Amino acid sequence: MSDDEDEIVDSDTSLFDGSFDAIDSLGFGPLVPTETERSLMERVRQELKHELKQGYKEKIVHIREEILRKRRAGKLPGDTTSFLKAWWQSHSKWPYPTEEDKAKLVHETGLQLKQINNWIINQRKRNWHSNRSTSLKSKRKR
Repeated sequence: MSDDEDEIVDSDTSLFDGSFDAIDSLGFGPLVPTETERSLMERVRQELKHELKQGYKEKIVHIREEILRKRRAGKLPGDTTSFLKAWWQSHSKWPYPTEEDKAKLVHETGLQLKQINNWIINQRKRNWHSNRSTSLKSKRKR
């Protein structure tokens, strides 16, 4: 290669080596994009952003629906809860429903048997066992 060809290769290499300190053709310092180039870069950036959003939009919607479904899953309707609490109050000394009680609760609330069983089990864990242990402690102090 001639010296001129070496200079061309060197200048081409410096433009593509990843450094942003390239000197423009007139030797005035770093290259600064023109307004048109900035506009083009912004438009390309916006298009890429839009493509990424479209690509992940379905996944994001699915995840959002799953989160909302899980959030709603643990909540029973207020009137159903009121009915179950009324049963709980009337059976607070021994909150173990018979099969007939369970069938009546299923019919009255519209819940599944498993939901009724879980609600009663959770109520006993949250309220009944703690109330019983508190009353037993107070009896021991006497």
